[in-house]
Amino acid sequence: MMLDHSFTPSDALWVYLATLIIFILEAVTGRLRTYTRRDFGLTMLTFLTNSVTTRPLMALAVGYLAAWLVPAGAGFAASLPVWQAALIVFFTVEFAFYWIHRWGHVGQKKGHKLAWLWKIHRTHHSATTMNSSIVQRQNIFWAVFTPHIWMIALFIYAGMGQGVAIYLVPFYLWNTFTHMHWRADARVLSNPAFRALSHVFIMPTMHHAHHGYGKNGKMYCNYGLCLSVFDWMFGTLFLPDGQPSRYRVPGGQVHWAEEAFYPLNMFGKRPEKQPASSQPAYSAATEGDLH
Repeated sequence: MMLDHSFTPSDALWVYLATLIIFILEAVTGRLRTYTRRDFGLTMLTFLTNSVTTRPLMALAVGYLAAWLVPAGAGFAASLPVWQAALIVFFTVEFAFYWIHRWGHVGQKKGHKLAWLWKIHRTHHSATTMNSSIVQRQNIFWAVFTPHIWMIALFIYAGMGQGVAIYLVPFYLWNTFTHMHWRADARVLSNPAFRALSHVFIMPTMHHAHHGYGKNGKMYCNYGLCLSVFDWMFGTLFLPDGQPSRYRVPGGQVHWAEEAFYPLNMFGKRPEKQPASSQPAYSAATEGDLH
């Protein structure tokens, strides 16, 4: 049976509903008990701000810039079979994301020239627990760098909209799957076949490790979003044995406005007060040398 319309990016918007359902399940099953009001408020603020300003504006800017610079390029790849377009989008975005994400974490090194990029990305890591809403917890300027905005805009301009739409579904669902509170792979971590598969795909416990520190936590590994094969190829793969002992960025929290809006710093840089159990600063003693 033939479909009466092409599959477009707007058809993939239902994945937001899937995230909402998972988040509600996390809440009603008590998985968000340690999710502070600050965490929830910052996540909602960045989600709403990104959704109505940074992400659409960035996509429009890239589209207009492409039309101005290469007007003849509009729709040049529209004749590609949809499955080819989807694979091209998938692998190129994954590869670009791996490196941009890795550079963001290299900025964690004290005095590194990319410290500014880490300050933009750290918002995604500052939550004290893992749950599905963390997918949306991003500094408003992360959209300028992540390929899921500017590369997607370029692919749509090139006429690969259906391929983009097909890519967006597994990308978003897998992203939710690896961020949610439950680690679906918790009981098979030592299985040889599963460990082999983990050299190709990012699994939930692997991404939890990327958000954690201490035992089974390594923020400087597992940079892939769906694929771990680039981590394997470039020496940043880490296969944890279990859940990280702690989540969030080690050390004191910066002001919530700096997390959301850096480098605007509209509310200054005064750190927020920390509880007595505040964690140590990120250092080689905490996790090891960054790559």
